[in-house]
Amino acid sequence: MTIGLHTAELNFELIKEIGQEGRNSQVYTAHDKQLDKEIAVKKIEKKSMLHEDEYYEESKKLSTSYHSNIVNVMYGCSDADHIYIAMPFYKKGSLKSLINKRFLTVRESIRYSIQFLSGLHHIHSKGLIHCDIKPDNILLSDSDEALLSDFGLAKLMNEYGQISQDRFYPKHVPPEALTSDDKTVQYDIYLSGLTIYRLLNGNEHFNKQLEKFQEWDDYREAIITGSFPDRSSYLPHIPKKVQKIINKALSVNTEDRHRDVLELINELSTVEKAIDWAYEPSNSTHKWTKSIDETVTDVVVSPDESGLYSITTTKSKGTSLPRKVKVHCHTRLSDFNSELKGVLES
Repeated sequence: MTIGLHTAELNFELIKEIGQEGRNSQVYTAHDKQLDKEIAVKKIEKKSMLHEDEYYEESKKLSTSYHSNIVNVMYGCSDADHIYIAMPFYKKGSLKSLINKRFLTVRESIRYSIQFLSGLHHIHSKGLIHCDIKPDNILLSDSDEALLSDFGLAKLMNEYGQISQDRFYPKHVPPEALTSDDKTVQYDIYLSGLTIYRLLNGNEHFNKQLEKFQEWDDYREAIITGSFPDRSSYLPHIPKKVQKIINKALSVNTEDRHRDVLELINELSTVEKAIDWAYEPSNSTHKWTKSIDETVTDVVVSPDESGLYSITTTKSKGTSLPRKVKVHCHTRLSDFNSELKGVLES
């Protein structure tokens, strides 16, 4: 028996803005007065939507895509001008905020990637393509798990596994977004590859490449031809195997990418060697540290007065003083990259 529509009042107090999600929406921390707890609220302008049917599309997609690596939606509501989507508030923030603070080890990057990709695989199985995967949209739970969020651009696939997508985030654009009307799950695989590229190399590395483009036509051409991002430019400690996996996901030709997200997850899961180096740049020096079973290995690259470089490798265990590893110490190098890679891969 249908009892009928009932309208109830929800109260929450917006506290501060925590992220600019787009031109027509913002995200805030808020205090939910009913639950007496801190939540996150996404505020979306109604005028950005063409029809009332769109008002709760994002919250519907989130609520029907429950997975341990997807942000859960608590409820949706509205006032005269805005839609509000309430979600749990995660104090650790996003992967973007994390990589703005420090460089991740390869092991960390792979772990977070497998987690958000697991959520992505789930929504693909539900017939959805996310279309907006980027470090901003991957949140970190209180238990340090990566959670996929923001389904504002997500679309349902048609019977042929395709979507039509006319909106995209300018910094994350697959080639097919600029050349084709129809997109498939390969759209998300490219965006995932670009996201992992940023996790591995850091945001500054990515943004410096972006800054070179002053005109949209030049940027568009670089995406279509595969010259952006630079597939040959990775930090020295990123293993070749990892580079190949990411470059495969970033293939211009969709047929050359991973068939599906599960294949990308499986390839990342096989990476085991040289994945624990923590990178710390400091002025003119570069430092990598690896700690395994109480043994700490430090590799420092520094210039001398003549502009040549030295590589100093030391090891220590427990409270013992560091000792030089002579076979991995090099001096008077004009180009340290090849020698450094040998040290980091040993």
